[in-house]
Amino acid sequence: MKKLLILGGTKNQVPLIQAAKNEGYYVIVCDWTTTNPGIALADKHYQVSTLDYDAVIDVARKEKIDGIISNSEPAMMNVARVAEELKLIGNSVHSIEQLSSKDLFRKLQKESCEFAPKHFSTKDIKEFLYRANAFDYPVIVKPAENSGTRGTKKIDRYDEKTLIASFEECVSLSRNGKCAIEEYVEMPKHTVIEGEVFVNNHCFFWEGFFSTERSELAPMIPMTYSMPLRLPPQKMDKIKSTLSKLFLNAGIRHGEYNVELYFTKSGDVFVIEINVRQGGNYLPDLVAKHCGVDMYRLLITTVVGDNKYWNEVMSNRNPFKKYVTRHAVFSHQTGKYMGVSIEDTIKRYITSISEQKAIGDRVDICRNGSDLISLIDFEFPDVEMQHYYKDRMESMVIPIVVEDRTR
Repeated sequence: MKKLLILGGTKNQVPLIQAAKNEGYYVIVCDWTTTNPGIALADKHYQVSTLDYDAVIDVARKEKIDGIISNSEPAMMNVARVAEELKLIGNSVHSIEQLSSKDLFRKLQKESCEFAPKHFSTKDIKEFLYRANAFDYPVIVKPAENSGTRGTKKIDRYDEKTLIASFEECVSLSRNGKCAIEEYVEMPKHTVIEGEVFVNNHCFFWEGFFSTERSELAPMIPMTYSMPLRLPPQKMDKIKSTLSKLFLNAGIRHGEYNVELYFTKSGDVFVIEINVRQGGNYLPDLVAKHCGVDMYRLLITTVVGDNKYWNEVMSNRNPFKKYVTRHAVFSHQTGKYMGVSIEDTIKRYITSISEQKAIGDRVDICRNGSDLISLIDFEFPDVEMQHYYKDRMESMVIPIVVEDRTR
């Protein structure tokens, strides 16, 4: 029986745990709590932090594991450390660092002769303000190591007070205590290309691409995801070429990666970032609804050296396709959440609703992915209808938020 160590037992790791149990694996979970939902599903639980390398490696050695995995970004460095130390399937620490660090990733892009914006990062506020004055505005300011767009802001002009406030927030959110600033690369429109790219022994699964629409009121936050991605073949080939070069030059050998990119006005592929874990908002589940490929199963089987499902997926390069859209509901005002208003014409296409907030909960103006209210999935009969509704989604699906008079 294969022994799999999964770092984290939150609801985000539950699909990984369930997939491993379905394969008949013995599942060990490291999670510092005793109450997270994945703990009850595991065969064994160790109450240790996923960020405590010494504790995690002790568990891995004691249990004589066959593989280690997570989809929690902060835990991915320890996944790499354990895999490297025990010579398990995975990536080197240096490989993961190159994708996780804004500085190292931009350096990787330049060394790979791919487009990269002007940027720098620092822990020092004086250096930050001095060098920020040399940028053309607008700029993007973000934590040097973080995810979920937390702390990321577009700043339109040099204003010391605004920059200081943004710097302090980013430093507090960044895992390495640095704030990054980079030139703003204008998007042709509020649409970003995203994807769940799977790498297995330097081979790639490319079927997980989709478009994400962003609100004009919150342009940093992915809001409406749609599959399939509609692009001319030559543009798709350019994306694959760019990403495969970055993965190979970083030394990435295994795993699922959430990528974000778009084409600049000059036609360059601008890879905003490559997240070292599965996408948030249960995006692997959206891929499965679109093309039938279980990304959770791919991840947990290949990491223990079981390539049967991988080979099955790769031999079937024309899986069934459905026109699926996932809309992430956010609020543009603060108050008490009272449900979601959905226009009748689009209700018939709803396949599932996953509430992240309860009626009566306080909600805030959306600033990052943690302000999510609800996820609503749709399936449309054809691409024309999908795009008709996708372009109108934010005006047809509206959270009901009222003033909270108890505060």
